[in-house]
Amino acid sequence: MDILAMIKLTISTVAYNIIMPGNNTAYIILLLITYTQYRRIAALEETVYGKLKTSLKNIMARSILSGLIAGVAVSIPMTLMGISFSQNVGIMYLIPISILLMFIEPRFLCFSYSGGLLSIISLIFGFKWINVTEVMLLVAILHLLESVLIYIDGHKDAIAVLCRRKDGSLVGGYTMQHFWPIPIALIIFMGYGPASGEVISTPNWWPLVRPYINPSLINKAIFTAMPVCAILGYSEFTSSYTPEEKCKNSAYKLGIFSIALLLLSIISSYIYAFKFVAAIFAPAAHEFLIQHQKKLEAERKPIFCPASDGVKVLDTIPKSPAEQMKIRPGDTILSINNKPMLDENNLDEFFKEFVTYIWVEIRGRDGKVRTEEFKNFQDGIDELGIISVPRDIDGLPTVKEQDSFLKGFLKKHFKRRLH
Repeated sequence: MDILAMIKLTISTVAYNIIMPGNNTAYIILLLITYTQYRRIAALEETVYGKLKTSLKNIMARSILSGLIAGVAVSIPMTLMGISFSQNVGIMYLIPISILLMFIEPRFLCFSYSGGLLSIISLIFGFKWINVTEVMLLVAILHLLESVLIYIDGHKDAIAVLCRRKDGSLVGGYTMQHFWPIPIALIIFMGYGPASGEVISTPNWWPLVRPYINPSLINKAIFTAMPVCAILGYSEFTSSYTPEEKCKNSAYKLGIFSIALLLLSIISSYIYAFKFVAAIFAPAAHEFLIQHQKKLEAERKPIFCPASDGVKVLDTIPKSPAEQMKIRPGDTILSINNKPMLDENNLDEFFKEFVTYIWVEIRGRDGKVRTEEFKNFQDGIDELGIISVPRDIDGLPTVKEQDSFLKGFLKKHFKRRLH
């Protein structure tokens, strides 16, 4: 097995997605979608912070680079292991089903639901043109990629927002939204016959996962690496974790789900009954993860609640005195220059005076009190530069769960009927 040749083939196939004119149209479209989404997120960030934490150009560059690295990182082991697909993978059916399911519930846009539904229908009605193993493999691989990207990139540029909980209490939290265009290489079974062009030798066990191949023609089977593009997205809100804690927690659980589904998919290529297991597991386990995360979020004590004896910090403005003093989300401002800071009005009153030197008494999330200092003798200090958790909503964007189109239509329709 020529490992270096297979790695070279994989990398060149991924690059084919990006740089080959006429063949990179899909990737360019995904880049435009990604840019449009990030421009919308940037508008929200400017509303909250008055400026961008990171420029739109840098966010796009990071998204493209992260997606490219992730695409190569997952494509190489897939090629070496021989996780292969037929020419008709079935992805063209997943997209319209996902869109239809989205009208019932926005989170059903995920391929776990459409892939599971498509596979179950295929198994029940015996649709031969849908390869359940391949559909489930694609779903597992994309979710595994997503879990890695969430772990590495998900917490960056989280935006501070306010949320009204079901009990009516106001809490601060973070909304995290990311998008990654992913170029990957899939090993595709092309048929039988003499190979043309460059030929790479493989061991007898390769490919590990394969579509149906006539046993008598196995030695004549031809496989090729095909460039495929996808876009992955991540959107989550938390009020009981820091963004980094939330993303690591979500990525860890999504990774376990992905590996479990991947193993079930591989087994299903050898044991037919496991096709049913994988098809049911994908939507059921994914839904369990979401409901479990919601339950934990509701049961955990929020980190960012209004403080009774100070001003709770939700976030700091980039390059502000607060950021330079290393004031962190979850800290409570107790006093400035020995003057108690019981609410935002105290902060506003303090900075109406010209000050060049401040010392701030802060209580951290661990309950320990510390003092930080900041000075600017040349220009003075006109603000601390924090986003706080007020006792009442004070202009910050608020988060609430959005109804699907169908739910919204039914609510509106029945409300009119009642009137």
